[in-house]
Amino acid sequence: MPVNVVRTAEQEIAWERAKTRAREEYPEATGARFYRIVMAIYKKMAHYQPHSSNATEKSAAARRMR
Repeated sequence: MPVNVVRTAEQEIAWERAKTRAREEYPEATGARFYRIVMAIYKKMAHYQPHSSNATEKSAAARRMR
């Protein structure tokens, strides 16, 4: 479970559900491919939105000012 994405108990449940779904739909997937599939499913299930960093906010503000 990626600790930078899954932080709460509800998110952990969604992560486990995503892993179960990935095993059902892609039984041959292993390693990095399995992780990518689980992450994609998790993001759809949890409506994941990454936290913006201060640097990202500054660069976005700079682009708007151009």
